[in-house]
Amino acid sequence: MVEAVRKVVAIGAGHCNCQVLKMLKATLPNQVELTVVNEGPTSYYSGMMPGTVAQLYPNEQLMIQVDPLAKWCNAEYV
Repeated sequence: MVEAVRKVVAIGAGHCNCQVLKMLKATLPNQVELTVVNEGPTSYYSGMMPGTVAQLYPNEQLMIQVDPLAKWCNAEYV
């Protein structure tokens, strides 16, 4: 009997999905195929938004680079 492949697709690479991908990488290595779908190469990290609005962080620090995140999680990036 062929074992079914488990797949998780994260739509968007925002704050929540980044944490989910990090958790899945740690708890289910090689048991799940991960895919992250994002409309562009970067996404906003909403947890830093208040600090950015208060000008404590530059905009560049607010952005998540999706491709390196996907590679770190062994996920496919679409």
